[in-house]
Amino acid sequence: MKKSLLIAGIAAAVMMSSSLTYAATTTQTETKTQTATEKQLPSKNCKDFKGKKQAKAHRPNLDDRLKLTEEQKQQAHEIRMKGHEKMKPVFEQMKAKKAEIRKIAESDLSQAEKEKKIAPLKNDLRELKKQAREIRMENTKEFEAILTPEQKAEFVKIKQEAREHAKKHHMKKQNRPCAKVK
Repeated sequence: MKKSLLIAGIAAAVMMSSSLTYAATTTQTETKTQTATEKQLPSKNCKDFKGKKQAKAHRPNLDDRLKLTEEQKQQAHEIRMKGHEKMKPVFEQMKAKKAEIRKIAESDLSQAEKEKKIAPLKNDLRELKKQAREIRMENTKEFEAILTPEQKAEFVKIKQEAREHAKKHHMKKQNRPCAKVK
């Protein structure tokens, strides 16, 4: 009788371990499938949506839409590269200011002391953002200078569409609840 109980116990243990292994394997497969699906179709209603590549794929290329000549494309490229070079130090300064703010916010200082130290840094950040905006506006003006009147008209339409899209996106962003994804 002891042998039969022992055999039955071993058989039960083997069956339980095999069912647990199957359950773990199935859960892992479902998680992998779900993760792959989520990567393919991220939630556009979520703050963490990073579908910029998808959005660009649906948006026609600016060069194509404006029907730029090869010479204009080269000039536009040079304007962009010059703009990147001007923008690089501004972005580095912004990054440094944000790091300082983060360091102060995480420090053991009192809330009043934190606010006192962070306020001038936020003012500096505002000035840097203003500089970045001015650089972008200069680049846009330089770009518009190489366009024909027809291309300028189309460029105005493109900018208006972008503003409308941003406005719509901004309105959606304000009204959507989203669980934080880590």
